Amino acid sequence: MIEIIGPITRMKSTVEELYDRNRPLFAVAVANLLLAVVFTGLMAVDSRTLLGRNVWTKPWKFATSIAIFTATMGWILPSLSLTDRVEKIATYTISGAMTIEIVLISTQAARGVASHFNRSTALDTTIFMIMGITITISSIAVAYVLWRVVRNPPALPPAYLWGIILGMFVFVLASFQGWLMIAQGGHGVGAPNDSPGLPLLNWSLTGGDLRVSHFVGLHALQILPLTGYYAERRVRGSSRRALGILSVIGGIYVLFTVAVFIQALRGTPLVGAFNIPAIPPSAVAAVLLIGAICGTAGLAALWQRRSASYSSARGD
Repeated sequence: MIEIIGPITRMKSTVEELYDRNRPLFAVAVANLLLAVVFTGLMAVDSRTLLGRNVWTKPWKFATSIAIFTATMGWILPSLSLTDRVEKIATYTISGAMTIEIVLISTQAARGVASHFNRSTALDTTIFMIMGITITISSIAVAYVLWRVVRNPPALPPAYLWGIILGMFVFVLASFQGWLMIAQGGHGVGAPNDSPGLPLLNWSLTGGDLRVSHFVGLHALQILPLTGYYAERRVRGSSRRALGILSVIGGIYVLFTVAVFIQALRGTPLVGAFNIPAIPPSAVAAVLLIGAICGTAGLAALWQRRSASYSSARGD
């Protein structure tokens, strides 16, 4: 029982710290996490489909992604030694853009129509345009933060700092990849947008899919800073070794992102077509949500333990 309570207590402490670090982004993250739970339930009770998928699949994916993104930015921003003005601009720009995005995607799902690449009516075209603008503005905000960090680096451990810088850089590139999908009218290459795909993620099994590299690149914002942070704690006292670990893992990650992008452009699916069992999307969504929460609890426990041991070693 004690083994269970420990991680829960540490996660509660981490959540409280995230709340204290950036309340607006914390609020958006929690709201989208709750929406993901709601959308999971809607997938189970609403059988309507769009392009062969449940209408609530896309809102679920975006709510989950937005929750992760805003929580990450809420955690990172206060560590970057930005001026209050810059931090507030980034905070409210990202919070507002992501709120508009999820509201519009959810509205289109409730109407039973596509949110992306939908130009069938003036209303649908306007909604799609607004979504593109809000995502672009949010990405520019992250790029601006990145520029400020490179210009005036904060006093962070080197591997952690460069993990943040590289993570933001790859994130921004992956964000603007969305304009490539808009330019070609969809995410599929050599296959229609409604071709058979992986459960819930819906990545095409019959052709190239630009969403794969888009997904991998966006999550560099979490993977690479965590890698840098863990490397600094793992080889405490040797920044050169920590930077070496980050360089290797970061290089592999960037190469993988580029590789799946090129693979998609060639019209090749990430995995070939195979017989997929008929798994309800709500079940897959529930499993992924539980996994994400458990994973976050594990990371919170790791962060708390290593931060405590690091402070003890310094005599704080």
